[in-house]
Amino acid sequence: MMFSNIVNLAITGLVTASVGQAAPAARNNGKSSKGSSSTTYAECQRPKDVQGTQLQGCPNGTIYVSQTDPQSGFGSIQQAILSLPNDNSSQVILIGPGSYHEVVNVTRKGPVTLLGMTWNPSDWESNQVKLWSSSYINQTTQTASQDNADAVTLTVSPNRAASLVGAGPAGAPLQPEFGNVDFRVYNIDVANRATVNGKEFMGQTGPSAALIVAYANFSSFGSTYRSWQDSIFIGRNGSAFFNGGEIRGSTDYLYGFGTAWFEGVTMANRGNGGGITAWKGSSNIYGPDNFGVYQANGKIVRAPDAPATANLTLASPLGRPWNNASRSIYLNTEMSDIVLPQGFIAWSDKEPRIVPNLTFFGEYGSYGPGFNAAARNTSVETLLTKEQASQYTVEKVFGGMPAWIDLGTAVIKPVM
Repeated sequence: MMFSNIVNLAITGLVTASVGQAAPAARNNGKSSKGSSSTTYAECQRPKDVQGTQLQGCPNGTIYVSQTDPQSGFGSIQQAILSLPNDNSSQVILIGPGSYHEVVNVTRKGPVTLLGMTWNPSDWESNQVKLWSSSYINQTTQTASQDNADAVTLTVSPNRAASLVGAGPAGAPLQPEFGNVDFRVYNIDVANRATVNGKEFMGQTGPSAALIVAYANFSSFGSTYRSWQDSIFIGRNGSAFFNGGEIRGSTDYLYGFGTAWFEGVTMANRGNGGGITAWKGSSNIYGPDNFGVYQANGKIVRAPDAPATANLTLASPLGRPWNNASRSIYLNTEMSDIVLPQGFIAWSDKEPRIVPNLTFFGEYGSYGPGFNAAARNTSVETLLTKEQASQYTVEKVFGGMPAWIDLGTAVIKPVM
């Protein structure tokens, strides 16, 4: 299928890099070795002691964003995004430490990399860049014109129509355009801090996504995404790879219609509503074996900021089907005692949305106090054999190792 480009919202002149920058970095096409502890942009991301040298070690043409450094080109991330040329060139944006209260929308088709400045790219708990917004969808008063896509911190999609979640099992209509072909985020904490009566509400308010990716290719390294309900949505024709970092949520906080792989990511539950995953699928659009949500070599824990009154022990479902073509797979996952013994659940008692040989939930190599094979509901999920589990790898899910995954930074472990 051919996709047309989207004209950016604004085009201004590029900010040129200062002396000492490296040669332009080629996009990694999967030729680097896996398992390396090095990170591709470590020198660029490292805070510099000398004023005016922050772009040393960065690719030529890197744009610098900072709220405090007078030598930066922009004070907001969205302004820097809007400055990029509307072409297929690769662009890099370095973001200085700080708390950026803004909404970021990316419609540009050409490759874009966002780098959070940090001393240690391998340690997501050391991240110094915070990107957040504070909106949510009130489902009690929601109008027909409102959509979950209207309350998001970071959106990577060609336009609003492509971002729409839509209603019911079918979701929003298929769109003809494709957005960013290679969007990457490094060491940035992205959050939706839904605000009620002027204060951040530490609980469920309604859909309030930290991230939406639709009709785009997206990868994330050492970053975090936090909300309470519907934290991450990977929409139609959206492909996403997450390496390291943490996802926090309470209700269906990984949901979508596309393809998402989480490698070595911590899933931190703030509460129990629905499941960790809630996925849709459609063989008419995606084919039989590529859409779905896949988690490998990660862990499931109680979030450190979960309400003290929340009893999560043996209460957190692994997932539920948003429609009956749902697919959710866990591989080599460490599970704390918050996981519901039966594992996956139906959508609801009145509307289970589970169809044999169509709905597919699976586990392989789960371990820890949250895994009890004898207690799993095998009428809903499959405890995979090693041979079955070997069919789920990054390469097989995405039809080859995607060029938009940085293997110089990513650590991808095999199924053991």
